[in-house]
Amino acid sequence: MEPFNAMSEEFSKILTEISVDNFNFQVTPNPFEEGGCILWFRDTLTHISFMALGKFASFDKRKVLDFVVRYVSNAAMRTEIDERRFKAKIDSLSLKYFEQIELADYSEREEAYRHLYDLNSEIPHPTELSHKRRVMTHKFHPDKGGSNQAMSIINEAYDYLSALEKNKNTHKKKSVS
Repeated sequence: MEPFNAMSEEFSKILTEISVDNFNFQVTPNPFEEGGCILWFRDTLTHISFMALGKFASFDKRKVLDFVVRYVSNAAMRTEIDERRFKAKIDSLSLKYFEQIELADYSEREEAYRHLYDLNSEIPHPTELSHKRRVMTHKFHPDKGGSNQAMSIINEAYDYLSALEKNKNTHKKKSVS
C-alpha cells in the first residue's frame, strides 16, 4: 500500500485546466473512485478558491469539455447547480452550527452570516436571500425539528444582509444622481 503522502500527491495532480471568461476549471483524480475524476470550479469575480462542481466516473476530456461548455453557456444550469449545492450545505448543518454563530462576537457576525447564506462577496438580490432563508426554514424551523435559536439566527442574518444590500443600493443611487 502506498504511503498517504504519495497518495495525496497523486490526487492533487491536475489532469487538465480550462478557462472561459471569468470561469476557471480544474480536473483532478477522485481519491474515492479509482479512475474517476472531480471537476473543480472557480468564478474569478466571486470565488476566491476552487469548489467541487461535480464528478465523472472516468477522465474523458470530451465529456468534461462538453459539461464545461454547457455550464458556461447556460445560466439556468448554473443557478440550479448553485441551489443544489446550497441545499446540500444546509442539509449538512446541525443545530450546533447556530450555537457557534451565537457565540461569535459582533465583529465576526457579518462573516458568519455571509457563510450561513453562502455568500462570497456580493450580496445577491433580496429574492435570492429570501429563497435561501426559505430553504433553511424547511430544515431549522422549530416545527420541523429545528430550534427557536436557529430560526432567530437565520432571521437575524437575513435582516442584517438585507440591510447591507439596501444601503449599498441607496449609496449607488446617490452617487449616480
